Amino acid sequence: MNAWTPLRRAGLPTVATAAAVALLTACGASGPAEDTSDGTGGESAEGYPMTVEHQMGETEVPAPPERVLPLDAAFVDSTLALGGNVVGFTTFSEDVTELPDYLRNSEWNTGTADDAEPVGLLWDLDPELVAATEPDLILSAEVRHGDGYGQFTEIAPTVMSETTGAIWKDNLRLTAQALNAEDRAEELLTEYEERAAAIGEEIVESNGGEAPTVSVARFAGDEEGVRLYTPTSYVGVILEDVGLEPGPGVDTGTDEIITYHSQERLLDLDADHVFVATYDDGGADGVQESKEEYQSSPLWSELEGEITEVDDGYWISGVGLIAAHETLDDIAEIFGVDAQR
Repeated sequence: MNAWTPLRRAGLPTVATAAAVALLTACGASGPAEDTSDGTGGESAEGYPMTVEHQMGETEVPAPPERVLPLDAAFVDSTLALGGNVVGFTTFSEDVTELPDYLRNSEWNTGTADDAEPVGLLWDLDPELVAATEPDLILSAEVRHGDGYGQFTEIAPTVMSETTGAIWKDNLRLTAQALNAEDRAEELLTEYEERAAAIGEEIVESNGGEAPTVSVARFAGDEEGVRLYTPTSYVGVILEDVGLEPGPGVDTGTDEIITYHSQERLLDLDADHVFVATYDDGGADGVQESKEEYQSSPLWSELEGEITEVDDGYWISGVGLIAAHETLDDIAEIFGVDAQR
């Protein structure tokens, strides 16, 4: 049974009101974490209970979270990067049963997700599965699950950012607040930024002292055309951290994370290096057919830049620190420079 009504990819997920709360309780939701004080008024762990300020207000986290339920890839990434224990996650496809390989196998994953189970699609959560994870902290973004915030707080302390994507560094910091790991988050971000800059310096040196231009295109089955990512996107931030220049067709003056380009505007994708990502729709939304149609266009053959297929999972959808490091690995390999590990 599912009391949380989806709006599919076209919009945001919504949550039924009182019925959903009743269902969650009936399905075994444990509610907010129990008092774990020592009985004398003292705290059971340093820093707790703590109050976290976030997009939806303030949330008290009474004890160190041991079972974290991140409902967006950004917070799965952040939790694992900070050494937390992930007990559930959302997916983009119903046939996905485990976290992506890059998350599970990355050296930057210092957390655990051995017992993590999917709790539904990103836009269509299953309340029974959410309850079954028995979380003591829920993480998400208002843009993803803001309509369900009140219901989530009936299950466990819930913290939400405004959105995901380009603010992934701030989302890591927000996760760190709830996990009492703020110093560690700053260490991780410094390590990442220094690594990105070092890779960029080698790329510039190998390119005769000039930063090459790059663009990131994505085929996702959109009627509007192929997506071209701007500097205000998640991957745009990574490329900027490396010090690479946007291609001439990339809109650097917009607040939008993507612009759409029809077949007639394919030359807007051109740059010294064109990175191409493809959303895996499982064959359901015609993404591959659309990609083949665009790539068979005469204008595609006129692109002068070096075209490289990249992993959509972490280049586009990962939106976190671990995914950013995996993207840096690819960038170093593509340009033939040291990965600076």
